[in-house]
Amino acid sequence: MTGWGAACNTAKVEPGSICVVFGAGGVGLSTIQGCQNAGATMIVAVDMLAHKLEMARTFGATHVIDASKSENLLKELRKLTGGGADYAFECVGHGAIVAQAYACLRNGGTAVVVGLSSPDNTTTLRTASFAFEEKTLKGSFYGSTRPRHDFPRLVGLYQAGKLKLDELITKRYRIEEAPQAFEDLAAGRNDAA
Repeated sequence: MTGWGAACNTAKVEPGSICVVFGAGGVGLSTIQGCQNAGATMIVAVDMLAHKLEMARTFGATHVIDASKSENLLKELRKLTGGGADYAFECVGHGAIVAQAYACLRNGGTAVVVGLSSPDNTTTLRTASFAFEEKTLKGSFYGSTRPRHDFPRLVGLYQAGKLKLDELITKRYRIEEAPQAFEDLAAGRNDAA
């Protein structure tokens, strides 16, 4: 539950917050649940695939934006959020999306990089924005998990029906189908319900 931990441990999302989650795959869906469990009142899922956005709604997203159909994604996000998000989560692993997550924040907001990128991938940000806008950019490795504290909490949420884990499994593969499973993962095919 890397994404859940990114919201609850790394960002420490506060009740009543506005959150934007870039990427509605497994990590993004877990992040949405973390934002919901923390009490965020607006959770916007951003992705380029309609079936992923549909799943995002069932996991707690209050709003969805299809980035493939948006003429100006940042403008659309700022309008929807009333000037910017309190928290934004990059769950894809791409530097350009890290920059979008940072840019969609209100002054004083926090962006968390959850997705793992290739070693040569980079992010470009306006340096002055760190001082003038007082935004924070941080990373989250395995959701900043503290097993003794987090695992009992996650089990309790799951048992209470407040954490969807079974629903994250969209397809099962036999061991001999492992190459196909990795190919489907890379192509985004295994996220369809």
